[in-house]
Amino acid sequence: MLNLPHKPPVLFVQEILSQEGENALVGILFPKIPSLAMMMEAAAQSSCAFECDGKEGFVISCSNVILHVKPKGVSFRVHVTSKLKNGLLNEIFFELKENDVLIASGTLLLMLNK
Repeated sequence: MLNLPHKPPVLFVQEILSQEGENALVGILFPKIPSLAMMMEAAAQSSCAFECDGKEGFVISCSNVILHVKPKGVSFRVHVTSKLKNGLLNEIFFELKENDVLIASGTLLLMLNK
């Protein structure tokens, strides 16, 4: 179940395809060909695959975010790995792919609301 406050057209996560431990695969759908900022938001939304005690969060930092190739479509899969959980902080690494082609990757630091 998706526990996100977002509504279309800003809700990009469609479904959690799989989740095991600190890794998840999430189906993403954009309303148009996405910008890098939209891809980063989708990766942040994908962290909903991990148990966060129902808390909402927001991105406070990003690092090593790379646009490998320009996207051509609107449907993607994002693999997210929870790298660090420390209280209200959660660091995730993401790889966003379109038809098995790596489009973007990077690390996001998320802060959960109290």
